[in-house]
Amino acid sequence: MSTFRHSEAPRSSLASRMKPWQWAVIVVEALLLFGVLGASAWLLLFNGPAAQQTAVQAATATFAGLPSSTPTHTPAPLAWATPLPTRTPAPTNTRVVSRALVNQAAIDDVERQVTLVRSLKPHATVPSEFLTRAEMVDYVRQEYNSNRGAALQEMALYHALGLIQPGVQIDAETTVKWIASNIAGFYESKTKRLHVISDLENMGVDEKIVLAHEYTHALQDQQFDLEKYQSRMLRDTTDAQLAMTSVYEGDATTVMSLYLYGNTTQSDWDYLAYRAAFNSPSIITATGVSTRVSAISYFPYAQGAQFVIALMLDGKGWAEVNHAYADPPQSTSQVLHPSRYLTRLATPIPIALPNLSPALGKEFTPTIKSDTLGEFVTSVHLDEFLHNPERAAQAADGWEGDSFSLWQALDDRQAFAWQIAWDTPRDAGEFFDAYSDLLRKRVGSDVTTEREEADLRWYSGDGGSGLIRRTNVQTLVLWGPDKTTVEKMLTMFK
Repeated sequence: MSTFRHSEAPRSSLASRMKPWQWAVIVVEALLLFGVLGASAWLLLFNGPAAQQTAVQAATATFAGLPSSTPTHTPAPLAWATPLPTRTPAPTNTRVVSRALVNQAAIDDVERQVTLVRSLKPHATVPSEFLTRAEMVDYVRQEYNSNRGAALQEMALYHALGLIQPGVQIDAETTVKWIASNIAGFYESKTKRLHVISDLENMGVDEKIVLAHEYTHALQDQQFDLEKYQSRMLRDTTDAQLAMTSVYEGDATTVMSLYLYGNTTQSDWDYLAYRAAFNSPSIITATGVSTRVSAISYFPYAQGAQFVIALMLDGKGWAEVNHAYADPPQSTSQVLHPSRYLTRLATPIPIALPNLSPALGKEFTPTIKSDTLGEFVTSVHLDEFLHNPERAAQAADGWEGDSFSLWQALDDRQAFAWQIAWDTPRDAGEFFDAYSDLLRKRVGSDVTTEREEADLRWYSGDGGSGLIRRTNVQTLVLWGPDKTTVEKMLTMFK
């Protein structure tokens, strides 16, 4: 008998009977599962699909423009938020009896328990399909090739934030295989089908966990119309998309965790621990992609689950979570600090940036004309250079809104302009000090101090040139390959 197994009380009452400390245990178990079931990975964003995917294997979520209908993946035992493809992969193996039929009893049992835990009644049967790893590689390759532009834009932003080392280029096949290896399953809102990725004949603990996560997405789709929900995301910023994704991924991760809490045997946990012991280091390190990219990948799952639990503990249980689909958080700040969502505080302040084309000339063209990073990605960017998660989070707290634009030359040199609004002058000052330290580290070993004043710091080196300026409750960040480029951009912000 598993120490995690509950008595046979109806699962529908499980969530209502949980105490706050038990919810904390649930979150820890979910994070443990993420670490055990998959390597930290990164997933480049695809534009254009109409599927609903969720990951339960290798937490990987990108944060740039989501597709017209984001498939919910389940990372290969981890979870992330990244849209998957429009086309449904066709199994290539020929079988007399499908694996879905072989596992139908187990599938029915998982779906029954998820329905009780989530307190949502299904409106229709959800077909399940099993795909092999090889089939998934072919599927991802096809999608990557047809959406390569969006993937390159995503990588350009990672370069601008210092999350990919200068000069590093990831070849397409490495990207495809890594993405495919970290997808455990997905649900397509267009076809209303579940897909589980596995080479096994019979479902084990991994496949059941994936199914619990993905079937939750099917219930969400039937109740709240995920395709419509995600179409709203397309009109929003990177930050808002990440926040909105946290609702359905956090919801599914919470349900998955509750399912685990009540149904995972001790032998299952022993197996997961055994798997964790042989988990190989992430390919990200070898390819020059920062492991902090995985923090962005985890966000909709791990932080989304904490957000969902906070809504449930507010007193209305699942009803408050259901309401979030009609009135989702507008920023990662609201996800990180649920009280700001519940009180409708921290509504992002819109910021308009000037067109930098007159200053940069024809040498640079806009890769991203205007977007918003938000509190969470800001903290990840800071931590990449400060190596101090607490200070990075503190410096990003107080975020009220931001806007950035990214420009790139043919030789991959980049120009980056970023303006942020803060809640108080003190918040602006904390960020100003932290970012000044970031710039001194980022520009390289041979640092030249261009200007160092009370409200303006400017440093150059062999790694580039960067400036931060503070004005009351706003800060301006400019980054370029050299002092001259930054000087040109600065003329547009007088």
